[in-house]
Amino acid sequence: MLRRLTLSAAAVSATVVALTSTLTATSAAASAVAAPTPVRAVASTGATPTATLRLVNGSYFRTAAAVTTPPVVNARAWAVADMDTGRVIAAHSRHEELPQASTIKLLTAVVAAETVAASPTHKVTYAEAHPQYCTCAGLTVGARYTREALMAGMLLPSGNDAAEALAGSHPQGRAAFIAAMNAKAKALGAKHTVVVTPNGLTATGAHSSAHDLLVFLRAAQANPVVQRVLTMASYNLGPVGGTTHTVYRRTDYVNKYPTAQGKSGYTTPAKNTLVVNTPISGHHIGVATLGAPGGYSTSGARALTLWAAKNFAALQAFGGLPVVPATPAG
Repeated sequence: MLRRLTLSAAAVSATVVALTSTLTATSAAASAVAAPTPVRAVASTGATPTATLRLVNGSYFRTAAAVTTPPVVNARAWAVADMDTGRVIAAHSRHEELPQASTIKLLTAVVAAETVAASPTHKVTYAEAHPQYCTCAGLTVGARYTREALMAGMLLPSGNDAAEALAGSHPQGRAAFIAAMNAKAKALGAKHTVVVTPNGLTATGAHSSAHDLLVFLRAAQANPVVQRVLTMASYNLGPVGGTTHTVYRRTDYVNKYPTAQGKSGYTTPAKNTLVVNTPISGHHIGVATLGAPGGYSTSGARALTLWAAKNFAALQAFGGLPVVPATPAG
């Protein structure tokens, strides 16, 4: 009888050990599950290991410090960047491919500066002077215009006729110009842009993204030919040797905040589009918005600009704009 009791005690002892091991393992597993899960993060440039990618009011941003709440933005996509360094510091669907309307004219201007002679011999055709939809600069059929005059007519009043005339001024013609625009977009690292028209009017297959629009604005500002026109509020437009008329800048954001530079656009499918670079608080804040309803493009871009400037020191990069290549002589 004593031996049977001894064996039972040994069995109990083994059972206790096994239960203890099981409880220890279960406790460790519970601790692992209960550990706080970091906010989703992605690889970035310049972010510290403790920074997390956050999503508030539709804006993604990376920070390891407290920041004020980002504004509510009424648009389909947007991106905010430090235009001096190329750091993307806030965004919503920044790579989504959407119709961009006349904001593509920044790329048109860059390509024209590189491929069209300053004093071209091209005569404006009837088709160029009367595009599909005429938000026009008022070109004269059969007349010649300087490259600067056409560029001003395109970027200030957003003349679709001037954009078409610039494309037609390419030495190999309009199709070669559009091919050059697509090649330039690729060279700049704009991976979500396809150009079909030089003026940005609705066309099958044409699109861009908030990220790419910031790339185009950076390239435009880095090109002295285009940069000169971006500083203008008005221009006396006329053909070589002919009479002139004054055209005015129609980008509301820049008219309201004249130290900024950029371009707006509108078509029914695209809604309101905008890309601007604003010097503020010692920084240059770039904002691009796509698909904003009427009345929300300027206000949304301004709210994002002010928020980025206020929280600039705390906001860290979670993406970047490609380096702008050196501008060819032109």
